[in-house]
Amino acid sequence: MALVSMQTILNEAVAKGYAVGSFNVVSLDSLQGILEAATQLRSPVILSVAEVHFKYIDLEYIVPVIKQAAAQAPIPVALHLDHGVSLEAVMRCFRLGFTSLMFDGSNLPYEENVARTAEIVRVAHSVGVSVEAELGQVGGGEGTSEASEADRSLFTDPEQAVDFVRRTGVDALAVAVGSVHGLYKGKPQLDFERLEAIARGTGVPLVLHGGSGIPDEDIKRAISLGIAKINVYTEMSMQAVQRIREKVADPKMISFPDLLLLARQGIKETVMDKISVFGSANVCQAPGVFCDSCGACVMPSGDTCAASAPSTNGLAALSDEEIARMVASVVRGILSLRD
Repeated sequence: MALVSMQTILNEAVAKGYAVGSFNVVSLDSLQGILEAATQLRSPVILSVAEVHFKYIDLEYIVPVIKQAAAQAPIPVALHLDHGVSLEAVMRCFRLGFTSLMFDGSNLPYEENVARTAEIVRVAHSVGVSVEAELGQVGGGEGTSEASEADRSLFTDPEQAVDFVRRTGVDALAVAVGSVHGLYKGKPQLDFERLEAIARGTGVPLVLHGGSGIPDEDIKRAISLGIAKINVYTEMSMQAVQRIREKVADPKMISFPDLLLLARQGIKETVMDKISVFGSANVCQAPGVFCDSCGACVMPSGDTCAASAPSTNGLAALSDEEIARMVASVVRGILSLRD
C-alpha cells in the first residue's frame, strides 16, 4: 500500500494498546531488514530518517525507493523525519513526500519552541502531514559508543506538556522520562508516574526515544501508560556491526555483499524482537484488514473510515512556486518571533 500518515497508525495503536516501532533507515540494507521484519510479523512500521544521518544517504535517491517498497508491502508504512532541527531539513522532507516529521525544538527556549512548532504544524496539517515534537530533553547520542544517563532536570514537565500540546496542535509528543539515545550507564530508570501524568493531561500519543537497552517489562509498562511510538536505532546498529566484526576476522572473507547480508540479518532480527515486545505483531492479520482510505484503522476489506486521513502526498504534488510560498510563510512566522 502507499505510504500512510503516522497519526492514523499511532491513534490505532493507542486504541488497541500496543506501540509501533520507529526504526532508522541509514542504508538500503537497513531499509530491507526493517521491512522484511515488519512484513514477516505483519506489523505496521515507521521508517525514520534522522537529520544527523543525512550524511549517510542521498534523500533524493532513497525516498523513491522507500515509496516503492512501501507500495509493495502488505502493511501500513509511514515515512518520518526524525529529529529535524533545521528548517531546511523540515522543508526538504515536506517536498520529498514524507508523511510525518519531527521538529525538535527541545533545545530552544520554551516559548520559541512553541511558536516554531505551531508554525510547522499549521503548514504540515494543511497537506496531511503529521507532526511530532519534543518537550524536555532526551540525552545521549544515537549510535555512539559513549554511555550516558538521563538528567532528571531535563525531564518533561507534565503541566508544561499540556500547555505545549494545546498551543501547538502536535499529533504526537516525544517525552523525556528517563530514556537516552545510545548506550546506557547501568539500568535505565523510567519515571512512570511522570509518564502517566503527561499522558493523562495531553491526550495525544506519546513517543519514547532511546528505546534500545530498556528492559522489556519497562517497555510494556510504558506502553500501558500511553507510549505509542518507540524509536530504536542503537541496537540495530550494534547487531549489524557485531555480525560484520565476527566475519571480517576470517582472512578468507573478501565478499562485501556477504557482509551486507549479515548486517541486514542482524537488523531484521533486532526489529523482529522489538516488534514482538511492542505488541504490534499480527495486528495486520489478513489483506484488507486495514482501511483502504487511511491505511491504518481496522475496517472490513474494502470499507473506509468516516475520518479518513488527508492525502499524505499533498505537498509532493504541489508546484515549486506553491512550495516556495509555503516555505516563505513558515519563515515569516518564525522570523516574527524575533521582532
